[in-house]
Amino acid sequence: MPLITLFIEQYVQVRFGFVAAVGFALFMVGVKAENPTCAGIGGLLLAAPLVSSGS
Repeated sequence: MPLITLFIEQYVQVRFGFVAAVGFALFMVGVKAENPTCAGIGGLLLAAPLVSSGS
C-alpha cells in the first residue's frame, strides 16, 4: 500500500504542485489516524490548487 500511495503522491505533485502533494499526504495521514481535523486540512490543501487552476 505505501508504494501505491507514493506513486499517487508523486503524480499529484507533478500535476498540481507541492501544496497539493502536502495536502494529499495530510489527508492520508488523517484518514489512517482517524483524525478529522488533519483529513479536513489535507482535503482543503488538496482542493486549493484545483480551484485556483480553473480560472
